[in-house]
Amino acid sequence: MAVDPAEGWIGLFIIGLIEIVMLWALIQSYHEVTEQAFITRFGPIKKAILLRDIREVTYTYNPIASPSWTFKRLKVTDKDHRHILTSAPKDADALRTILKERCKQANIDV
Repeated sequence: MAVDPAEGWIGLFIIGLIEIVMLWALIQSYHEVTEQAFITRFGPIKKAILLRDIREVTYTYNPIASPSWTFKRLKVTDKDHRHILTSAPKDADALRTILKERCKQANIDV
């Protein structure tokens, strides 16, 4: 049984790409509330929702819902019933306070 040496390099290349993406996510994962939008970033994945469109912010524990470091995820729903699922924030109190200030129309339950 002969093994092609090129096959080993292909597997190593794929594993290397996965490691790069995971390191990127480890280094660059955060939530940001700007004047106009709630932005979440998980490595190369960036999602945003306008503050005026937010209708509800709650927790969810769906493990297949989105990329995240934890099972506890934040669910942000907009006026069209679309939602963003992201990891739970480190400082939920600070996020709750700022969202309640800027999103008076929303139900903030975090």
